[in-house]
Amino acid sequence: MNASLSDSFRKTIKKDFHQWLVAAPFVLPGLVLVAVFVIYPMIFTIRIALSEYQIVRGTITFLGLDNFVKIFSDSNGRFWYALRNNLLYGVVTTPLIVIMGMVLAYLVNNIRRGSTFFKVALYLPVITSWVIVSLVFTYMFNNSDRGLFNYLLVNVLHISKDYIPWLLREWPGNFAIWLMGVWKNVGWAMIIYLAALQGISPSLYEAASLDGAGIYAKFRHIVLPSLRPTTFFVLVNMVIGSFNVFIQVMLLTGGGPNGRTSVLQYMLYDEAFNKFEFGVASAIGMLSAIFIVALTVILNKTLKLDTVEDGGAGA
Repeated sequence: MNASLSDSFRKTIKKDFHQWLVAAPFVLPGLVLVAVFVIYPMIFTIRIALSEYQIVRGTITFLGLDNFVKIFSDSNGRFWYALRNNLLYGVVTTPLIVIMGMVLAYLVNNIRRGSTFFKVALYLPVITSWVIVSLVFTYMFNNSDRGLFNYLLVNVLHISKDYIPWLLREWPGNFAIWLMGVWKNVGWAMIIYLAALQGISPSLYEAASLDGAGIYAKFRHIVLPSLRPTTFFVLVNMVIGSFNVFIQVMLLTGGGPNGRTSVLQYMLYDEAFNKFEFGVASAIGMLSAIFIVALTVILNKTLKLDTVEDGGAGA
C-alpha cells in the first residue's frame, strides 16, 4: 500500500512539474519583469530609507530609523504640513470628482443628441498635459490684474479692492491646487461611470418608467445601487491620486509659502533632487505607500465591497 501511495505521489509530482514546464515560457518573462522593475526597487527603497545613501560615492551607511525620526522631528513641521495637504486634497476633491462624474455621466447617457460632443468636451482636460494646464491656471491665478480671477473680482464684480496674491498664500494656493485637480479628473470619472452605466439592464429602466418613476427616482433606486463597485474603484484611484499630487504643486506654488502648500511627493522631490537626501526621500516614499494601503483598506471595510455584488444581484 505504501508503494502504491509512493508511486501515486511521484506521478502527481511529475504531472505538476510537466505542467509547470509547459507554462514556464509564458509566465517567466512576466515574473522577471516584475522582479526587476517592482520587487527589487521596493527592496532597494526600503534599504535606502534605513540608510544614508551617498549617490556620488556609491556608499550606503545603515542608520536604522534615523531618517524617519528626522522627518517627524523637523522643527518647521514640513512633513506634517505636506501630509495635511495630501489629506485635504483627497477630502476636498474626491467627493466633488465622484459626485460630478456620476451626475455628468448619467446626464450624458440620457441625452439624445450631442452626447459625443459632451463626452469629448468633458474628457479633453484629462488628456491635456499637466504642464499646459498648470500654465493656464498660473495665468488664471496671477497675482496682478493680469490674472483672470483678480480681474473679475476687482475690475468686473468689484468684490475686492486689492488684488489677491493667490499663489503666494497658504489657503488661496491650496484652493488653486484643489480646483485644478477637480477640473482635470472629473472627465475621467465621467468616462468610468459611463462605461458602468452601459452594463445596467434597460429592462430596469423600462419597469421603473411603467411605475411612473422619473429621472431622479431612476437615478436613486437603480443607478446608485448599481454603481457601488464602480464608485469604490473611483474612490480608490482618487485616494491614490491624492498622494501622488506633484506637478501642479511644483508649477503653481512651489510648495510655498514656507512649505504650507507642499505635499509628500513634492517634499520627496525636494529632499532627493535639491538636497540630495535620498534616504529621507525614500522614507517619505515608504510612508506615502503605507498611507495609501491603509486608506484603501479602510475604504474597503467602510463600503463593505465584499457584499456589493450580492446586494446588487438581490436588487
